Amino acid sequence: MTISSIAQRADRLFSLFRIFAVAVVTFAGFGSLSAQCNSGEVLVGEDADNYYCMQKSKYESSPAKALAEQFCRTKRLLVADQNAIRALGFATDTQRFELFADTAQEQKSDLEHKLFDTFVDQSLDASVMAFRSAKSLNPWNVNNTINMLRAKGFESTTVISALRKIAAQKDKPAMFEAYEEFVETAKQVKEEWNTASDVTRDRQNANLRILLGALKVIQGDPQLGALVTSVEFGENLAYLYYLSGEVNDLGKVSDQKLKQLSELSGKLRSDLSAMVQSKRGWQRATGYGKGSPVCK
Repeated sequence: MTISSIAQRADRLFSLFRIFAVAVVTFAGFGSLSAQCNSGEVLVGEDADNYYCMQKSKYESSPAKALAEQFCRTKRLLVADQNAIRALGFATDTQRFELFADTAQEQKSDLEHKLFDTFVDQSLDASVMAFRSAKSLNPWNVNNTINMLRAKGFESTTVISALRKIAAQKDKPAMFEAYEEFVETAKQVKEEWNTASDVTRDRQNANLRILLGALKVIQGDPQLGALVTSVEFGENLAYLYYLSGEVNDLGKVSDQKLKQLSELSGKLRSDLSAMVQSKRGWQRATGYGKGSPVCK
C-alpha cells in the first residue's frame, strides 16, 4: 500500500468520524431539550429564558400544532428570501424582522423619504452622465415623461416646464443643455419640498416617487417608471432599507436589480406577515404569550 493510498484512506476515516460526531452532538442536544419536559409531554416552544411543553396527546390534535407547522414553513421561506436578497448584495438583519411591524407609521414614512430622496439625487446625477456619453435623449421619451407626470397629478409645474423646454429643442446638444437645466430645476424643487413646513411627509414622498418614475421614463423604461411610482414599491424598499441599513447602496443598484429587489422585498414582507400571524395564533392557542414554536 502506497503512502498516497494510506493518506486517502485516513482522510475518509476522518470524514466519517466527523459526520458521526456531529450526529452524536445533534442527538444529544435534542435529547437535552426534550428532557426539559415531563413524561408524556412534548417540547412545543421556547423563548430566551424558558422551554414550553404540552401533553403530547393533547398537542397532536390541537390547532396549535397546525399553527406551529405553518410558522416553521414560513420561517424556512424567510431564509430563502434572505438568501435571494443576499445574492443581490444586501444582507438583512433577522432580529429586526418583527420590529418593523410595530414601527410607527411616521418612522416608516421617514425611512421611505430618505430612500426616495437618495434615489432621486443619484438618478439625476447618473442620468446626466448617461445622456452625455450615449447621447440617447429623445423628444419621444421626454413627452411621455410629461404625460406621465400630468396623469399622476405631479404638483410642480416648474419641473414640467423644464421638460417641455427639452422637447422643444431641435438638436441633441441643445436638448442635453436643456436637460442639465432640468436637473438643476428638479434638485431645487426637491429641496423646496423638503424644507416647506406646509408639505406633509406623505406628500413629499408621493412627489419624490413620481419624480423618480419620471426619470426612469425619460431614460426609456416606462415599465420601471410605473413600478417605482406605486405605493407598494416604496413600502417594499423602505422595509429592505430598515433591515439592511444600506440606503446609498440601494440607490446605486441597476434598474434590473431594483426590480428584483422590490419583488423580493415584497415577498419577504408577505412571508414575514404570515409567520407573525401564525406565531401569534400559536401563542393564543397554547397560552405561551412570549414563546415561539420549536421547529425541527
